[in-house]
Amino acid sequence: FVSALGILIASVLISGFWLSGKLSGITDGIKNISLRTYHPLTEQGMFHEICHALNKMHQEIQHADQISAETEMKRREWIANITHDLKTPLSPIKGYAELLADTCPDEETVHEYGSIILKNINHTERLINDLKLTYQLDSDSMPFHPKEVQMARTVRSWLIDLINDPSFSDRDLSFESRHAELTAVIDPELLRRAITNLVMNALVHNSSDTKVSVTLDADNQDGILLSIRDNGKGFSEQEQSRLFERYYRGTNTKEKPEGSGLGLAIANQIVALHGGRILVKSQPGEGTEFIIHIPFQH
Repeated sequence: FVSALGILIASVLISGFWLSGKLSGITDGIKNISLRTYHPLTEQGMFHEICHALNKMHQEIQHADQISAETEMKRREWIANITHDLKTPLSPIKGYAELLADTCPDEETVHEYGSIILKNINHTERLINDLKLTYQLDSDSMPFHPKEVQMARTVRSWLIDLINDPSFSDRDLSFESRHAELTAVIDPELLRRAITNLVMNALVHNSSDTKVSVTLDADNQDGILLSIRDNGKGFSEQEQSRLFERYYRGTNTKEKPEGSGLGLAIANQIVALHGGRILVKSQPGEGTEFIIHIPFQH
């Protein structure tokens, strides 16, 4: 009896030390997860489910940390870019304003300086509007006022306004509607911004002889299709996968850095707000096509 009791006590003590060690390891694992010093636990034995849950939590936290780090890096890069972009138009505004204040130029020179100042003020205003619109879309505070619109007439008027801009008056921009009486429920001001952003992206970041064509069609009575196609530089597969990222600026912007780097992201968010989607087809050296699908009713 005494022997059996001794064996029982020894077994209890050994089990206690083993259990204490296991629990200590799990406790340390929980602490280390928050400290980012966690090492995966072996998933076996009576605590295998707890170890599996801790290992899975560790993987998810690592993934979230990676996304957070990448987002922060993009945010810092974007802030640096937008700061530079805002300074770029402000420099000539300040310079030519100082010339007007310090000298008495003739009427022709005043007109020239005034045109340069106005152009750069418009550029600055577009940058600020992009920042404001991005915040409103991100915070779901963007006013959304959909109504039934005759699409061919409406899109044509948007493009006419764009081509009347002196910056684009000599560019090859065409429009074709395959359904003259096509109507859809949209917010005209918001969708105008999305379409304009896509067309301007094709005009600004390609050579002056690039042809841009906009086509309006119907998608099997399910919704409208808008195609914005150009025969410009095109994008690589890697660039295409990042085109709609908020902080991404493609390689085409290095030669012509106008804009905020937010145009395509804003267009994508506006189309999504209408319950639609944007697809992109592109090949380097062969041009790009953005295809917008928006359901008739949303």
